[in-house]
Amino acid sequence: MKLEQISVGNYTYMYFSYKYFLESMKRLGVQTVELWGATPHFHIGDDNYTNAKHLRKTLNEYGMNVSCVTPEQVMYPINIGASSKEERMRSIEFFRRYIDVANLLECPRMLVTSGRHNIDQSAEDCFKYSVDSLIDLGHYAQMRGVRIAHETLTREGYDLSVRAEDIRRTLEAVSNPFVRGMIDVDESARFGESPKDFVRALGVENIEHVHFVDGMPGGHLAMGDGVLPMRRYLEELDAAGYQGYISLEVMNERYYRDPEPAIEQSVEFLRRYVRERQDP
Repeated sequence: MKLEQISVGNYTYMYFSYKYFLESMKRLGVQTVELWGATPHFHIGDDNYTNAKHLRKTLNEYGMNVSCVTPEQVMYPINIGASSKEERMRSIEFFRRYIDVANLLECPRMLVTSGRHNIDQSAEDCFKYSVDSLIDLGHYAQMRGVRIAHETLTREGYDLSVRAEDIRRTLEAVSNPFVRGMIDVDESARFGESPKDFVRALGVENIEHVHFVDGMPGGHLAMGDGVLPMRRYLEELDAAGYQGYISLEVMNERYYRDPEPAIEQSVEFLRRYVRERQDP
C-alpha cells in the first residue's frame, strides 16, 4: 500500500457543509476524497451541472482529487432492480447523470449497488432487471470513460449481491470491462469474507475500489473502534497486488457531531501501516 491510495468519504460530515469537510481534509493532509452524492453536500436531483462545475472549481481550489462518485441510492427512490419499468428508467437516468458528474470531476469511477426487491417478489426477476440496468449503465459509462464499481449491500431486500460470488455472477452476466466489483470490508465481514475471498472470486484486476472501515462486524466504525482484523485486510490486499484506492466510509452516528477525530484516527492507522511496511 502507498499513501497515495488513501481516500476519505464525506459520509461522516453529513451534518456539516462540504466546505467544512474539505477544510478538515486539508488539516489532516488528505488529498483524495470520495464524493457521497447526497443532500446537503451534492445531490444531482437538487443541483444542475452549473453546480457540478462549481464543485469542481472548489475541489481544485483545495487541491483535492476525487477517487469515486457514490450517489446516495439506499434512502432515495432509486432502484435499478425494481419491477416497475418506470422506476428502473428513472434510476438509470439518475446514475447516467452521476456518470456525467464523474466525468466532469475527472473521476474515473462511480459506485452502484444491485438494487432491491420487495420481500414478496422474486429475487431472480430483480437480478435480471439489475443486470439489464448495469448493462445499460456500463455502455454509457464506457462512452464517458468512467468505470462502474459494483458493491455488495446488506439491507432488507438488498440480497442480490452480498457475497463475493454474487458479484462474480453479476459481472459475468453484464460482461463489460467497465463494470467491475469492489469490496466493503465491513459488509463482507458479516458473511465471514475478507479481501482474499473477493480476489479469489473476481481476480484483483476486477476489483475497482475498496471501502475500508472497521466494524463489529457492522457499524462502519473508525479504525480501532471495532473488532475486525484491519491490518490483515491490508496485508491481503497488498499480497494480491491491489493498487486502487483504500477509501474510508466511516458512517456511524457516534461520530456525526465531531467527525474529524474519527477520520484522523483512521487515516493515521493507514499511514502507520505504510510506514511500518517501508521500514527495513
